[in-house]
Amino acid sequence: MESELRTTFEAGARLRAQGLTENLTQVGLSNDTYIVDFSDNTCTYREFQLNRMPCILASRAACLRGKLLYDLYSSYYTSDYWRGAYSEAIYPLTREVDWIVPNEISSTPILPPSVRRPPGRPPTRRHRSRHESTTRLRKCTRCGKVGHNRTTCSNPIVPRPIQIGSSL
Repeated sequence: MESELRTTFEAGARLRAQGLTENLTQVGLSNDTYIVDFSDNTCTYREFQLNRMPCILASRAACLRGKLLYDLYSSYYTSDYWRGAYSEAIYPLTREVDWIVPNEISSTPILPPSVRRPPGRPPTRRHRSRHESTTRLRKCTRCGKVGHNRTTCSNPIVPRPIQIGSSL
């Protein structure tokens, strides 16, 4: 959550914010402006309500108002909440043959969902979420070092060792 908070804060730093009232703040760029309301922790972009954590707009508005971003998170994200959720013992299920299942449930057939395959070519890569990092280190095939590729390589060519006894 710390990295999520840092990413949100850095992205929100580019936005313009203007206080409207004590609880309302207008945040955005040029024509795209949204209203953040701290009285009930909502914004017109709706991401603040859905995730129960400050979005980019809410983080920028909180900085303008001098509010702590940690206070805007839902209690669901706290370690005390998670400890409480898993503090009770979780008992394993009994054997399936010992279950008492009503007839109307056991006689109902379960069918797979009726889904049509969408038209077009299927995607070859997974779509990353907004919070996933996409940094991948490049390795040059010319010199073998990390951080660039063959096209941008300015290092001297490393000669390959010649193996004796192998055919060319």
